[in-house]
Amino acid sequence: MSRLLAKWRLTALMGAVAGLCGAPVMAQTTSRTATQALPTSLSWATVVNSADVMPGTSRNFNSFNQPSVNASGLVVLRARSRGGQGAGEPVRGIYQRLMSKGPRPITAIFDTDTTVPGPNNTEYQGQLGTFTEFPAFPRVDQDNWSVATRGQSRPLWTYVAPDGTETRVGTSGIYARRSNTLLSGAGQFGAVPGFEYYDVPHATPGTRFDQFPGSPAVAGSKVVFKGNYTEDGVTKTGVYYRRVTPSNEATATRYLASSNTRIPGKNPLRVRFGSTAPPSASGDHAVFLGLDSEDAPTLGGIYRVPLTGTPVLETLVQLGDQVPGEDPGAGFNSLGEALSFDGRFVSFWGSWGQQSRAKTLICPEEGNADVVAYCWEKYPYGHVVNVPERQGFFVHDVVSHTTHAAAKTGPVYDDFVYWTFSGHVPSSDEPDGEPPRWRGASFVASYRVGSEGAAQVAFKGHRASEPSIDGLYLTQVPTVGPQQFVTVAETQMPATVLDGAAPAGALVTALGLERDGLRNGWLAISASMLDVVTSESWAGIYLTRTVPTD
Repeated sequence: MSRLLAKWRLTALMGAVAGLCGAPVMAQTTSRTATQALPTSLSWATVVNSADVMPGTSRNFNSFNQPSVNASGLVVLRARSRGGQGAGEPVRGIYQRLMSKGPRPITAIFDTDTTVPGPNNTEYQGQLGTFTEFPAFPRVDQDNWSVATRGQSRPLWTYVAPDGTETRVGTSGIYARRSNTLLSGAGQFGAVPGFEYYDVPHATPGTRFDQFPGSPAVAGSKVVFKGNYTEDGVTKTGVYYRRVTPSNEATATRYLASSNTRIPGKNPLRVRFGSTAPPSASGDHAVFLGLDSEDAPTLGGIYRVPLTGTPVLETLVQLGDQVPGEDPGAGFNSLGEALSFDGRFVSFWGSWGQQSRAKTLICPEEGNADVVAYCWEKYPYGHVVNVPERQGFFVHDVVSHTTHAAAKTGPVYDDFVYWTFSGHVPSSDEPDGEPPRWRGASFVASYRVGSEGAAQVAFKGHRASEPSIDGLYLTQVPTVGPQQFVTVAETQMPATVLDGAAPAGALVTALGLERDGLRNGWLAISASMLDVVTSESWAGIYLTRTVPTD
């Protein structure tokens, strides 16, 4: 692309995004009830970007996953440096920055130099085992500084098995920061004598967890997570929690639901869960998606379960439930895994109807080299998936027991599902890792606002009128009259709208949002930028206030 063409394109885009902050993409309403919690303008603060040096190193940050934020403006994120080309392995870690007071310095919570919290008795080159990777985005409690993350390492615990052989276990686990102390929340130690509190509950004694897919949630002193395990040669799954405190590291893992749990509701054949998704948690409750089958579900839904006492499942939304605002009989036939939960409101993705359209997925060019090569070997001409035509984001109120529509496909948005190819290739040194495949995901975050039973909702969507544009948008439910939507940020807009330090000619190429990204009027996002003329790239984590400023 010539510099003249790039300049013309940038000028056109700047005109298109003039007044971007607060610009509605659907009809506005004059009802104060509908607009009281939406901002008329947005201003951005940089949490961290490509110019910042990673704490404890001489390397700059290079790439970021979607961040989480708590109600006080503490942002928690996963990031890495560049690697290779003589630079060695990239630095990887979980970092934090308090933005409401200053802001404060960027600090590391966990990184690849951090010794893994016990159980850990195995040395490598004279040092107890350290982390090697953090496979998922971290999460922070909405009301305090408790943090949960997944972590991987070399085997951590060496012991002599009953048959006399020396055995090493523990390459994957759930870890937490609680009261400024790093702690182990869950691990693969259930078969090790003395570590029975890591057993899989409601399974054969001594059964260990194989893997912990997705991102764990945190609610105070409790980490809540999905765990996979094998029993009698059968692979099973479930949702569990464990209290972790510096004063008591031997508390038992607790059960919420698993492949042994019968799906609640109309279920005359007593079908049990065949699939559970990583949970979300707030206060004394967790929510999760549970289905009879991940690939072709016919039973299941979204459930709330207490983190104290007996784990009785409360059905919030289930397959077949009426879709708000649609003709009678239009029921949900698919529900998304990613649930945003603040204790009252649960936001989620859902689809309905039989209409779909084909979409060809092309393998990534960048990322883990083994995964990228595996994808191109298996799908050299792309992979075709069917995307539902009728889909949207919804919010369920656990107090009023009502479900509200936040956004639906139509003339403004035509898709809310995004695809990635991820997993562990057959040659991976982590045999318990999930195999690589295409995974579709939707991205939504919500949080209560005011005292009148309303919630702000942020989501990622694809613009129907602009095939090359994806964006982040903000709305509120419930509403009176036409729904209002505020454009938060979109791809192809000038990078300097988000970050004044970004290259002058760069455009936004990707935007990220996760389920804990919107809390108490703080909205945290990730963004990548590129100047197509100079090939200069940029990335960062950005924060804005979503409460009205007028």
